Amino acid sequence: MQKKAKLLVASGEKSADMLYASGLFTPDDFIYFETESEKAVILSPLEYDRGRAEGHRHLNYYANSDFGHNSSFAVLIENMSKAKNISDWIVPGDFPLLLADELRSRKINVTPCRELFFPQREYKSDAEIAQVELAMRATEKAMRHAKQMICDSVVDKDGSLIYNGEYLTSEMLRNEIDITLLKQQANALNTIAASGLQSAQPHNMGSGIIKAHTPIVIDIFPRLQTSGYFGDMTRTYVKHEAPAIVKKAFNAVVCARDEAKKFIRKGAVPSDIFNAADKVLVSEGFTTGRNADGKNYGFFHSLGHGVGLEIHEAPRLGPKSMIPLKGGEIVTVEPGVYYPEWGGIRMEDIVVAGEKSCRTITQMDDDFELD
Repeated sequence: MQKKAKLLVASGEKSADMLYASGLFTPDDFIYFETESEKAVILSPLEYDRGRAEGHRHLNYYANSDFGHNSSFAVLIENMSKAKNISDWIVPGDFPLLLADELRSRKINVTPCRELFFPQREYKSDAEIAQVELAMRATEKAMRHAKQMICDSVVDKDGSLIYNGEYLTSEMLRNEIDITLLKQQANALNTIAASGLQSAQPHNMGSGIIKAHTPIVIDIFPRLQTSGYFGDMTRTYVKHEAPAIVKKAFNAVVCARDEAKKFIRKGAVPSDIFNAADKVLVSEGFTTGRNADGKNYGFFHSLGHGVGLEIHEAPRLGPKSMIPLKGGEIVTVEPGVYYPEWGGIRMEDIVVAGEKSCRTITQMDDDFELD
């Protein structure tokens, strides 16, 4: 009897691990299992035929009825465990708790995995890189549309941007970005279009009228409807001339991003990459801390993160990340500086770590002050 094997119960839409293992972008939960001798899924009648047609070719496909008609997941797994001679299952940390309890009550051992369930997800194949590149082309088209809206806007006497006779708001900009992405079979969620002092908060989505001479941080991270892979990019714009401190911050952030890229390659330690970017920002006078009002300022987030079937996945390019890159990782490079008194700047590209250098996937310019 095999002692341990892998078990997943999730939907392809919600679980990146399930989508990676099965290739099935399903709305409903189903079963995936992996033993020493096979990798397989168990599907409902609703998904069985589609699963066989669209899922990974190396899998075996079973119908629920192969292990019990109209049975619960617990019964299906119990019957399948007996059929496959499995006594213990390793499951991801987010495995459903009630299901785990029910399986244990049926004398089936369930052990949570304390590390990445599929560690190979961190290192992208050529096919995966191609999907992220496709997502980035959609992202860039949406960013160019947003940039053009700012360019086409006029400024009224109080500094507000007017687009096609209406005030240009964060909400309008975000809607146009998201619609552009939908036309390319990509879904956006929580797109950021934050201007003025709102841009000092990195994940503030933005609201209200956009003004001239203030930073406009636009962060777009859509997911392809066809494959589930993400793109991710941030650009910062100012309508007309930026104040001196904002212009200085922009130049420092671009230099920090480009300096960090020089260090990204197989064997590089993420904390060293982070420190290279931080050193540039500090040398330009952009230190990090917390002011008397308790608000953060400076560069207070990580330099980047992995991108794939999740928008935030391993590895992290942070000050405490010590595990060297192995090559094949797709990571963001997104330094930023944020000051409550004037706003924030963030510039983000994504790259693939190679043997001796990285390749930038992003194909968008670094324009800043827009007429």
